[in-house]
Amino acid sequence: MQPIQLSVFSETARLRQVVVHDPGPEVDLMVPGMMEKLLFDDILYGDLARQEHAQFRQVLARVADEVLDIQDLFIEALQNEGVKLAFIEDLRRLVGLPDDTCNLLRDMSPADAARSVIGGLPWDDMPGHTHWEEEFDYRVRPIPNLLFMRDPASVIGDGYSVNSMATWAREREPLILSYVFRHHPRLRHHTEHDKWFDQVTPLVRGEIKAPVSMEGGDILVLSRKVLAVGCSERTQADAIQLLAESLRAHRAEDDTSFDHLLMVLMPKKRSAMHLDTIFTRTSEDECLVYPPYFVEGSRELLNVTSIDLRHPELRMSTQPSLLKALKVVGIDLQPIFCGGNDSILQQREQWTDGANAFCLAPGVITSYGRNLATAEALDRAGYHILSAREVLADPALDLLGGKKYLVQIEASELSRARGGPRCMTMPLSREAR
Repeated sequence: MQPIQLSVFSETARLRQVVVHDPGPEVDLMVPGMMEKLLFDDILYGDLARQEHAQFRQVLARVADEVLDIQDLFIEALQNEGVKLAFIEDLRRLVGLPDDTCNLLRDMSPADAARSVIGGLPWDDMPGHTHWEEEFDYRVRPIPNLLFMRDPASVIGDGYSVNSMATWAREREPLILSYVFRHHPRLRHHTEHDKWFDQVTPLVRGEIKAPVSMEGGDILVLSRKVLAVGCSERTQADAIQLLAESLRAHRAEDDTSFDHLLMVLMPKKRSAMHLDTIFTRTSEDECLVYPPYFVEGSRELLNVTSIDLRHPELRMSTQPSLLKALKVVGIDLQPIFCGGNDSILQQREQWTDGANAFCLAPGVITSYGRNLATAEALDRAGYHILSAREVLADPALDLLGGKKYLVQIEASELSRARGGPRCMTMPLSREAR
């Protein structure tokens, strides 16, 4: 297998390798009583969600060199028996699995163990069980949020972070990603030097009891020199400080590393759970934004703490908005409004991930088809609007021909899970610029 070299220095450069996860049995097993604790607002119709996700993957594959599924990578990482046993032991420490459940996982093949860890393992499949919790009647509960691959880990430049999730529902996901990065045949060449952030390893070793949380939806790599990170409902300021310190230490050894980290001070509410739910980059000089948080004069304008990484100690200053902070570091972006110019449509379409576009190449983005006012705003900005069906039906269409495109994904089910196209992707590599 060809090794994968991590390289994400842009939100817009052509996609090379990206990780996703097809919504599997874990979404089919979720009952209404589990929704709130598992962070869903509704239960999904799994078959239709899988059809929509398959279409999304096909669109990604029109540009990307490889579209990989985390479950396949996880299975391949567990092929070594020692790695599988070590993972089960760390999982036991992390979530408190009983010995008999651990023994069942140890006796499984790597594929079955991986499927059980992700898709869940009901008690009903096991002889002798009488009763457990009514809402979570599983030996190993399903993790339906793995659909949103953006959050449990992030590639930042030529390194990566193993993120620490803010909620109990997602605590298992970073452990899976940690094992993939450290043990998959195509990724295990990376060393501890390539890891910028990790609260999971010291947690399972008992070195810390309360990790600080950071999630990938808050991390945007805006250039080879600039990161933006949301201080949000899901990402704590202390975690951003740890990431900044790690990047600063690396920069001391290699001055080609990042110069600036812009910490965006966000409201702590579900509608803006991550920075990429209100701001995404769509081209070299454009971004898609939820206007109340970024337009000058707004009472909700988000302030920014600018962290300079170029000195022996972190140096901080404040900026009144992200767009102004970006201009200071040489990135001048023209905002396109999620929901257009209508304040009601802005709120409605931000809720259904209108601002959460994913860039396949400069000026080539995907978004949910239901966000019509956002599409009209992009049309006015010069984007050619195409449905995913149109793109997939025309093999001669060159999305990299120099025009700007919005490819609209069918997502009547996926959009109900409260995450958009960027949420569902974790790029490992983008083209050098």
